[in-house]
Parts: sequence; C-alpha cells; structure tokens
Amino acid sequence: MENAEILSRLDSIAWALLDAKADEVTLVDLNGTILFLNASAARRFGKSPEEIIGNSLWDTYPKAYRSHHGILFNQVVQTNRPIPVTHKDKERWSQTLFFPIHGKNDQIESIGLCTWDITAQINAEERFKQVLLELITAQEDERHRISQDLHDDVGQKMTALVFQLRSMRGAVEEDQKIPIKEINTVIGNMEVIIKHVRQIFYTLYPPSLNKMSLPIVLAGFCSTFEETNNVHVDFSCQEGIPELPENYVNAIYRFVQEGLTNVSKHAKASSVWINLDYIDDDLNLSLEDNGQGFDLKQMNEGIGLHGIRQRFLMLGGGIEIESAPGKGTHISGTIPFKGNNL
Repeated sequence: MENAEILSRLDSIAWALLDAKADEVTLVDLNGTILFLNASAARRFGKSPEEIIGNSLWDTYPKAYRSHHGILFNQVVQTNRPIPVTHKDKERWSQTLFFPIHGKNDQIESIGLCTWDITAQINAEERFKQVLLELITAQEDERHRISQDLHDDVGQKMTALVFQLRSMRGAVEEDQKIPIKEINTVIGNMEVIIKHVRQIFYTLYPPSLNKMSLPIVLAGFCSTFEETNNVHVDFSCQEGIPELPENYVNAIYRFVQEGLTNVSKHAKASSVWINLDYIDDDLNLSLEDNGQGFDLKQMNEGIGLHGIRQRFLMLGGGIEIESAPGKGTHISGTIPFKGNNL
C-alpha cells in the first residue's frame, strides 16, 4: 500500500473519530467560515452538517454569548494561544476551548472549537459549596452552644464557688471553725464543675476516640449520658466490627452523640436503644427512643442532624427517620464499607 493511500485512510479515520466524538467539535477558517463540524455540534444547531458547513460560525451561534465568544476568537488569532470559556445555556453548563491550528511555517490556518458538557461538574461543585457552608454553620452553632453552656452553667457554678471560698477565707481569718458540711459542699460543687467541663470536652472530641475501639468509646459515652440525664440507654454492638478510618469513626460517633442530644432536649424519653452492626459490607446504626415523637411532616431538621446526614452522604450512605406523635422516634443510618480494602 502506497504512503499516500495510508495517509488518506488515516485521515478518514481521524475525521470519523471526530464525528463520533460526544463533545462538539467545529473547525472554522480565520474569517469564521465553518469548514467542518461533527454530528454532536450539528445536533446542537438543529441542522445537518451539510447545511451548516460553508456558513459563518456567528450566523449559527447563540446570541447570548456571540459577542463575547467573538472577542475570544479574535484573541486566539492574535495571540496564537488557546482560550477556554465557560457558559450556561438554560440549565446546561458547557465549556468551550478555542484553539489555533497551524499549517505550513507554523502559521495559524484555522481555529478549532471543542465544547463539552460540564453540568455534572458544576452541580457537584455547587453541592460541595453548599455542604461546606452547612458544615461551617454547624461548627458556629456548636461553638455558640458550648459558649452558652460555659457561661450559663459552668460560669455560674464557678461564681458561686468563689463566693463560698471567700466566705470560708473570712471565717479562717477570724479564727472561726468551718463546718465539715460546708467544706463537703464546696468539694461537691467543684466535682460537679469538673464533671460538666469533661462532658463539654467529650462533646467536642472524646480523647479516647483515637485510642480505643469505637464500640468501647460508644459504650462509655452511653453510660455517661445515662448517668447524667437519668435516661436508660441500652447499647449493643455486634462482635467483629472492622477497624474503621477516622472519617467513618467520626460519622458514627456524631450520629450517636446527636441522637442522644436530641433525646435529652426534645424526646422526653425514659429509654433509648442503640445498635451497631456490620453485615454484607454495610455498617448499620440505629437509635430508637420511647419518647413523645413528632409529626415528620412538620419536622424542621436542625443543623446538627443535617450535618450528620451530610457526613453519611459523603461516605456513600444515608439516614432515615421514623416518628409519630406519642410513638417515639427511630433513626437509622447505613454506610457501605469494605473492610478487606484496608
């Protein structure tokens, strides 16, 4: 086979590949006359390639960005450099690359336009921005809540303790005896303050979370909650839960933490049942209470619960909530996890 015939066949194959390409490809001369466009580009204009080739690019171009893209076209001709541009047509986002095509003596002979759909990418970026904003809002809300706890609870108890100690100092200065009951009261108040501060530390991040297994940490947290809130917590965990990465551990811990926080604030429950298991490459978590429940149709999902839902979604999982007035609340979450990938 002669070289000329081989080159001709390769040329035909190249054009066929361009024609079959999902991205829109258009080739124009320096005056804007269309020399070639593939089937995808023709479909966008609603005509066949034969009807469009030979016409001016700008006669077929959308009016919304014809002027802007015309300026970019001229810049490519003048600078000999490719220029990308992003644009929106109704609900569809696209990116077009204007690029120079060189011929003999490295001179620009034509301009290529390659356009591809980036709607999915733009939507993903917008969702990421929204999730990031929600997480930042959740952080600020948590900081406000902790600040309020420190001011209203710990701050008031510390102030009362200072007054008690000042009173005892005055008694010592006057050589008066201090009743052992008064000393025990001060010690008891200090123990309450220490306990409350530790609880705030655990709310932020339990020190044991990266030192002990997750089931042990959850059991300890449930025990502390039970003691502090006078609510019976029945925690069960399947044996053989695999070792989990930090983001999975945090998601599960925050699920339990937020669920119990909502129980203490809203449920008016006397008992809570929590279960964690690992079946068929899925981590399953459930939290159920016997509280007053609520109407799901009137539910206004708080920042905390919404943050937990986003954590699960980012790990490929999800959360479901079941509740009804007088029938308690059941929250379940699932996260896919292949333990043998570690």
